[in-house]
Amino acid sequence: MANNIARLVALAWLAGAFLAGPRVSAHAEETVPNLATSSHVRSFSPSLASVIQQAGERSATFRQLVETINASDSYVYVDEGECRDSDQRACLVNVTVGGRFRFIFVHVATGRADWDLMGSIGHELCHAIEVIDNRFVTSLLTMRSLYGRIGKQNSQDPHSYETTAAAAAGDAVRDEVRAFIRRTKS
Repeated sequence: MANNIARLVALAWLAGAFLAGPRVSAHAEETVPNLATSSHVRSFSPSLASVIQQAGERSATFRQLVETINASDSYVYVDEGECRDSDQRACLVNVTVGGRFRFIFVHVATGRADWDLMGSIGHELCHAIEVIDNRFVTSLLTMRSLYGRIGKQNSQDPHSYETTAAAAAGDAVRDEVRAFIRRTKS
């Protein structure tokens, strides 16, 4: 298990090396670090890494979520994949420990508008922060226990929970990204 985590971290680092370099936000005219290489929020998918970078450039809420994760001992890997409930657009699928770090894995369904995908990723980053804020969460079992306490259970899937904070974060990211798009079109 430790070798698999080390391999995943090494692959993420190599993928990030190809995408290195700062970018400039068109709206705020500020330098936004390349999230693929300098962030604890990562993806093995170049297209999702690009979406994450753009979300950071377009949404203050998304940037704050990433900054919070960056200040932690945890890494969040966002990749394309299915959730237990096929209607879910994104979900936390696992948390594990490797050395002194925690690794949180998120799956997202792609194939929709980028602004909506960015909102779903922001939603899951908020969930990741909920996990990060609870030091005892080190496995899928303890993660489910956390959401059994802090979340509202989904009536269709007994293993799916929602929190008000994550729903609000996803909505804020979507709103900010759509506003950015409207500003750049005019």
